[in-house]
Amino acid sequence: MIMTETLSSAFSEVSRQNGSPAILTRIYEPDCQLAVWRRLLPAAVLDYITGLERQDYPLNLREVLPTEAVTATLSARLPDFPGRDDFVADVQQLAEMFACLFDLKRVGIRLAGLQTAMCPRFHVDRVPCRLVTTYTGPGTHWLNPAQRHQLLDEGGREPEQWQQLVAGEVALLKGDGWQDNEGRGLWHRSPPVPTGYRRLFLSLDVAE
Repeated sequence: MIMTETLSSAFSEVSRQNGSPAILTRIYEPDCQLAVWRRLLPAAVLDYITGLERQDYPLNLREVLPTEAVTATLSARLPDFPGRDDFVADVQQLAEMFACLFDLKRVGIRLAGLQTAMCPRFHVDRVPCRLVTTYTGPGTHWLNPAQRHQLLDEGGREPEQWQQLVAGEVALLKGDGWQDNEGRGLWHRSPPVPTGYRRLFLSLDVAE
């Protein structure tokens, strides 16, 4: 059972969400474990994603790149369907925002078309922070504090309720690797992908 109600005190205490990209800066607040930019994808980006799906194009790109190299690298690696430039520009923008937020010269990029869940069980990352967005398909599941305590108190049994990001939303997930955040990072998991469907997923990581 998925919780779909609007923000409540049960989980607003760990998350910040609105329709402005400026919301992502609030990940620096000590009690914020999740910052979500609620956005709708441009039509041209959706057109490109549709092209990838129609061609059943296999996609699994992993790179560590300077932000200024993202556009050239993706343009060379992605098929030239209508809307490619708009899609690449969207990834470039997210990479620049992530790099600016954390003062990075390089970012770790993963762009993948998935037919199964990458990490199907709830877990917390041992990284400072990760940006995730799902371009199409089901979004990442995450737990509020009460649900996290239920999981831990019941020996790891998966909770019956959780929250879920929506396709197009951009989220920063704080991990246990964030300074002074040990044991407080956001618990989350990859969602199951329905048979016959594909999830197009992007993550950005801090690159050393």
